[in-house]
Amino acid sequence: MEFLAVVTVLIVIQVWGHGAVIQRDDWVDSTYRRLQAVKDHRWRLAILILLPVVAVILVDGLLTGVLFGLPLLLFYIAVLLYALGRGDFTSELDLYVAAWQRGDLESAYEHACQLEDFDGSASMHNAAELHEQVRRAIFYEGFERWFVVVFWFVLLGPAAALLYRLCKIMDSRIGSDASEQSLLDQMVFYIEWLPARSLALTFAIVGDFERGIQAVAPVAVDASPAGEVLHVTGSAVLSGDIGAAISEQQFTEQAEAELRSAQKILSRSVFCWLVFLALLQLM
Repeated sequence: MEFLAVVTVLIVIQVWGHGAVIQRDDWVDSTYRRLQAVKDHRWRLAILILLPVVAVILVDGLLTGVLFGLPLLLFYIAVLLYALGRGDFTSELDLYVAAWQRGDLESAYEHACQLEDFDGSASMHNAAELHEQVRRAIFYEGFERWFVVVFWFVLLGPAAALLYRLCKIMDSRIGSDASEQSLLDQMVFYIEWLPARSLALTFAIVGDFERGIQAVAPVAVDASPAGEVLHVTGSAVLSGDIGAAISEQQFTEQAEAELRSAQKILSRSVFCWLVFLALLQLM
């Protein structure tokens, strides 16, 4: 059932580009405002995040075995679509590359700011620094949009996938309460820890295995955040490093090629995970 839901959602994303039709987060903001009367930040987050998760668990149980599993499959698809990352990643990257090709670093920087985990402190006038931060953001964006969600969806069910997305939504929107922000950062870190290492290993399998293993080994069991693990491993398995003594035009072309290679690594990793899930279904 989970595998069929994952494949269906992947097809939907390929056709529409994103799941914006079902990814409505207004209820999160309105519910959070109503919960401001709750003084303890842990209780606020528990009510906001855990109640929907418990509701998904209850619905999952109620629909199991009903009408040959069709309602449950539709429910899984809906929850998984909601739990995926927001926005159209491919379109944003294409806009960034188009600005990069024109040499318009200011416009490229503005599009880069739409990517998850992009370091906004990067200089928009330093092409090398901007490129490195965007490359890092691409690996993490692909991870948080699909891989971590599917990982926990398959392992623990739709409730786990929803838990991650709600934590990410709140983590990116609070900012005013240090206690809440710290707690959410910790939750996201622990939820992402194992999937990030799994994807890093996948990068090594679908890319340069020797370089990938050498890169992931030092960070495999430490406290490095997901973005760092994926950046280190993903950068290592890319086809080649950009040379230092090259012209501006050559750097622009090679940087663009590197970003496209990063996209291909993510795409091949998706295929690798689908093959693995299919094999699990046959066992």
